[in-house]
Amino acid sequence: MGMTGAAHELRGARTAAALVCILTGGIFLHAQDSADTKQILERLDRLERQNAELIEEVRELRNQLGAGKATSTQTLADAQAVQQARIDEQAQSKVEAAHKLPIHITGMALFNAFDLSHSDAGVYYGTVPIYPGRGEAGGTMSQSIIGLEYRDPDAILGARVYGALYMDFFGNANPSDPYAAGRTNSSYWWPSPRLRTGTISMDWASRSVTAGVDKPLIAPSSPDSLAQVGVPPLSGAGNLWLWQPQVRFEQRVRLSDRDKLRLQGELYETRETWWYVPPEYASTLEPTRPGWEGRFAFEHERDEDLGFQIASGFHVSETHVAGQTVPSHLLTFDGKYAMNHWWSLTGTAFTGENIAGLGGGGAGFIGDDVLRPVHAKGGWLQLTLAPTSRLSFHLFGGRQANRGSDLEYNSVSSNAAFAGNVYYQLAPNVFAAFEAGQVRTNWWQNGNRLRNMYDLSLAYMF
Repeated sequence: MGMTGAAHELRGARTAAALVCILTGGIFLHAQDSADTKQILERLDRLERQNAELIEEVRELRNQLGAGKATSTQTLADAQAVQQARIDEQAQSKVEAAHKLPIHITGMALFNAFDLSHSDAGVYYGTVPIYPGRGEAGGTMSQSIIGLEYRDPDAILGARVYGALYMDFFGNANPSDPYAAGRTNSSYWWPSPRLRTGTISMDWASRSVTAGVDKPLIAPSSPDSLAQVGVPPLSGAGNLWLWQPQVRFEQRVRLSDRDKLRLQGELYETRETWWYVPPEYASTLEPTRPGWEGRFAFEHERDEDLGFQIASGFHVSETHVAGQTVPSHLLTFDGKYAMNHWWSLTGTAFTGENIAGLGGGGAGFIGDDVLRPVHAKGGWLQLTLAPTSRLSFHLFGGRQANRGSDLEYNSVSSNAAFAGNVYYQLAPNVFAAFEAGQVRTNWWQNGNRLRNMYDLSLAYMF
């Protein structure tokens, strides 16, 4: 009942009572005795009590309306306080670019305590030198990563724009030695920021164009390790990993609700590094060269993160040195099998020639007056076991073998590495890990050299 309706009812009741009094009083003055007068007075008393009750109800109604307003005001104040708290929280965690685009900060604070049987990994990526250095133990945080991820809420030519940029503190490190940047006994090895990877991608419903610095298209995966982050695991031992500038195109074809085909192609910049070249030719080497890569992948999705993928790829480029052209050709296969949550397989295999410019182990070419490419084959495989949501085991190994007839004295004949680690999730963002592994490098006509590695890691993901 509203306030206006209650007031009208109250006035109506009082008017009715007055009319009753006038009418009944006139009648009884003319025709009734004292007994009737008593009865009339009793009726008037009842009317007065009813009027009093009606007034009390109106008062209660007013009190209820007042309490309702107070409650509504308090509820609104509480909602505003909650909303303001959320806004304050977002303001603390969100960074905006100059053009008011949201940027998400991500990364990993990583501490490594390590013990190495030999501290120097040699000239080539991931290999053990002919004359290994001394052993070393210590700690480092140089493999920590800071990343920025961003996206434009507005479409450009019908495409959404996404991007990411990742850096670490591995800038002054020997690229063959994941722990070199942690050494404090030499200013040259002092950690400094370094670009790892970065991409800018324009995504349409069924295609995308990406430009940036990343792994080769033909080798998209790497083993899981918190011990080897500055340089990915199995570098020089089957994992082609060099992060280089590239422009990539991808076309996605939906075959069914669960099956998809990816057709990919890219222009990739090789890194023709001097240490792969005989000294007399180093000054004539073009340091970078364009390469063409393609990859064709079939994917089957069983669930959100379950399924399998199988792919084949190729690489074509040339090395220019000493007025000669040395071809580089690769054929690759890669895949992943994860049909349940407690185990999966991931790996890559390749065969080709002159693969040093992609991160292969050993020289890409060799010779005196006439240079010739070194033929190589290799790959890697990882088995992941996850018995619980917090505990996982990763066992991986890889190998690259260079054809003996292409080699000369003191050339890398083969390089193999294997390791195992265990991850344990201490908290939603905190992981502890232990890893043990070995690198085994065979030098042509010089035998094997070994390097043992042990690492205890603590990582905070943000």
